[in-house]
Formats: sequence, structure tokens, C-alpha cells
Amino acid sequence: MEQNQLDAYRIFFPAGWLLSIWGVVLWILFPWKLVNYPGFSHPEIMMGGFFLCFVCGFLMTAVPRFTNTFGPTRAEQNFSFIAIAGLFASLLVSQKAAFYGAVLLCLFFLVFYSARRFLQRKSNPPDSFIFVAAGLLSAIAGTFILFLAEFVNLPSGLYSLGRSLFLQCYIMCLILGVGSRLIPALLGWGPLPTEMHKTSRQVWLFAGLSFFFVLSYFCESQGHTLGAALLRAAIVTLICFKFWRLYKFPQRRGVQTWGLWSSAWSLLLAFWALVFLPSFRIHILHIVYASGMGLMTFMIAVRVILSHGKHSMILEKSSKLLGLGAFLLFFAGLTRFSAGLAPHIYQSHLLYAAVTWIAGALVWGWVFLPKIFHVGTSHDKSV
Repeated sequence: MEQNQLDAYRIFFPAGWLLSIWGVVLWILFPWKLVNYPGFSHPEIMMGGFFLCFVCGFLMTAVPRFTNTFGPTRAEQNFSFIAIAGLFASLLVSQKAAFYGAVLLCLFFLVFYSARRFLQRKSNPPDSFIFVAAGLLSAIAGTFILFLAEFVNLPSGLYSLGRSLFLQCYIMCLILGVGSRLIPALLGWGPLPTEMHKTSRQVWLFAGLSFFFVLSYFCESQGHTLGAALLRAAIVTLICFKFWRLYKFPQRRGVQTWGLWSSAWSLLLAFWALVFLPSFRIHILHIVYASGMGLMTFMIAVRVILSHGKHSMILEKSSKLLGLGAFLLFFAGLTRFSAGLAPHIYQSHLLYAAVTWIAGALVWGWVFLPKIFHVGTSHDKSV
């Protein structure tokens, strides 16, 4: 067995990659009536499958480094396989409760894994990781509400809150938390993640921002849509400019950094578009999901795979295939947005967006999946 073969990202990233494709393939199968209408299952597979698996893989790899503790134990590695198997198995049954239960299992496992290392930490995680805690709690709360709704009738406002926490809030909290540490470093504007961190006064700023960010979804569930959207856009803008320094071009120039920078701008612009174009909300959200969150997830995964797999970092700077994959993932969000601008060709644009996303994911997988299972010779671990 190769060294590091069972690092957490080696277990979860391939599963997340498969689910990133399956969650979108449904839109291609639907016109041929091979699957039921995927309007509900598609976002749930993407959030509770694709994104959650990458979140688990990243945090279970990064938390031990940020806390200066230990990596996955053999028992935790084995349970990771069980959790993933449960997630895939839940997609084979018609009862949504099985899927929500599998997602809750993954979330509770991730919280247990992270808390165990936090309590034994020799160094503090970054201040911005308060957003990570808020994101995990939001995910658990939202998923539990949806799980409960499979058995009892819930008030519409509570059900809407559950969907918002699960489909939007949790992953954005994680991106704002992890991104505020990694994105400045990867773009060349901050210290590398390997450098020791000391808690600063900014921890209170992040605590306040995370509180109001989550609060905005509670306000939205009570009908305060415009105010909630404005509050979220303001928080995202503050973080993007103060911590991510998006107003500058990346200091580190490369395919991966340009993809990361573009994904961050997609998030920022889309959040403001949600304020001023509320009638296009569902279409704008796909820029958030695909051009923003999705592209950012794959770009950060590139650094994790190359760094922890001891591969040459040149690939993230000059790979033409990485550039092609990043462009397709970015363009998929814009293509899906265009469907809302042309209702007469709505279905065809859904297919175009699906094919574009899948092509981007396949290109990314062609380059990086083999490297997940193969250890190189470099010794640069910067994430």
C-alpha cells in the first residue's frame, strides 16, 4: 500500500466527483423519461453529495494540519467508506428520508472528527474557521428539518428555512470560512497555510459576520427576501475585498489561480445580482453554484491533490487541460443562467449547461483522479 493512500481526500474526492456528474446527468436523462423530474433531487445530490464529499475530504485533511494534531485513524478511514457507501445506497431508494439520514451521518461524523482534533489542538485553527462551525451547524439543522418533513407536516416557513440552510447557507459558510484562509494564500496575498496561526481580534469580526450571514436565511424564511439578500451581498463583499483582495489580480499567476479568482468574482457578482434581479433568482443561483462554488471547489481540490500527493506543482500553473476544465465549469453556470433569458429554448439550454458541466468535470477527472491514488516525489505540502 502506498504512503498516504488513505488520506481523507483520497476517499472522499472520487466519490464527490462521481456525484458531481450523476447529479447533472439526471437533466440529460429526463427528456427521454429515464428518470423522474430532477428538480428536487438534482440540488440535493449536488449539495449533499458532490459538495459534502469534497468538504469532508478537504476538512479531514486540513483540520489535522491547522490544529497540529493527527490524521484519520484506521477506524475513521473505515467509517469514511461506510458513510460514502450509505450515501450512494440512499440514492437507490425512493424515500428521501434515507438520503437525508445518510447526509446527517456524514455531517455528524465530520463534526466528531473535527471536534476531536480541536479539543487536542496544539495550535488554533484560522479565525475565519468560525464560519466553518456555522456552516456545519447550518447543514445539520437544515438536513434534520428536511428529514423530519418526510414524516410530519411542517410549517411552510420552517420547511423553506431547512431547504435554504441545506441548499445554500452551509456551503457558503464553509467557502467563506475556508476561503478566507486559503484564497489569499493561493492568490499570493497571504501567508501559506503551513505557517502557524495565532488567534487575533479578527475572530470576533468573523463571529459577527457568520452570525448575521446565517441570520439572513432565517429572515428570508419570514419573507424579508430583499433585506436578507442585501445583508448576504454586503458580507460577501466585505470578505472578498478585505480578506480575499479580489480587487487585485492574483500575484501568483497560473491556471489554477485564475480559475480560483474567477470563481470568487462569480460569487461576488452573483450575490449582488440576487439583490437587483430577484425575478431571475433561480437562474442567478446557478452562477453561484457552478461558476462560483463548483469551480472554486475543483480548483482548491487541485492544490490538495498535488500538494498532499507530492506531485509537481507546475501542473496547477500551466496545465492546458486544467484550463479547459476550469473554463467549461465556469461556462456551465453562465449557460444555465442564459436559460432564464430565453424561455422558448429553456430545456435545450438546460441540456447545454449539463453537458458543459459534465465535460468540465470529466476533463478535471482525467487529469487529477489518477493523481489521487498515486504518490509523487515532491515534498511541498502547502495545504
